[in-house]
Amino acid sequence: MFEGRRWLLPSAMLRELDPDAERSGRPRRTARDWVVDFCCFLVAVLVGLTAADALDDHPDLPHTLVVVDQWIGALSLGAVWLRRRWPLGLAVAMTPIAMVSDTSGGVGLIALFTLAVHRPFRYVAWVAGANLALLPLYIWLRPEPGMPFLAALAFSIALLGAVVGWGMFVRSKRQLMLSLRDRARRAETEARLRAEQAQRLARESIAREMHDVLAHRLTLLSVHAGA
Repeated sequence: MFEGRRWLLPSAMLRELDPDAERSGRPRRTARDWVVDFCCFLVAVLVGLTAADALDDHPDLPHTLVVVDQWIGALSLGAVWLRRRWPLGLAVAMTPIAMVSDTSGGVGLIALFTLAVHRPFRYVAWVAGANLALLPLYIWLRPEPGMPFLAALAFSIALLGAVVGWGMFVRSKRQLMLSLRDRARRAETEARLRAEQAQRLARESIAREMHDVLAHRLTLLSVHAGA
């Protein structure tokens, strides 16, 4: 069914939607996965570069801290390619890292989005709650020049909620596709069973009729033989 469109499907859904997909080992990335991962990497790079420019213009941060921040952000970019393998571990690890590194903020948001897509809500609630609890401290330690504390806090909460909501929306769409596929499989199975049952009943009816006809013929032969 998906033979000509396998590259359009996420690898996490391919083995669930396609009964002929390979079941052994970890699912291999499809072409869609590579495109999405590369786009996420580019977004993380752009966010990191923007944060690095803002750090250079920050008057209260020492140069050593700026360099360390940029190195942490550069190293965290490689974790984007591991987000499908360890979504929960990456999101948990990026929570404290994003507290000390502005340039890794994009990776933290992508990790939280990936967690919302691939894991149930209870994990998302714990990690997102930890991020929300740390936001006031982060904004207090790293105030945004020219933006009041409450405005920066409201913007950060809105951005965090948008990322989590988007990830949960993607997860709900995938679960809907899986449920529709399961319903289609059950409908096909039930239709096949009904067809087999109808054929069996038809064969049994024909067999009964042949038995009755044969019994009637034998009775007539016995009557004629007796006569």
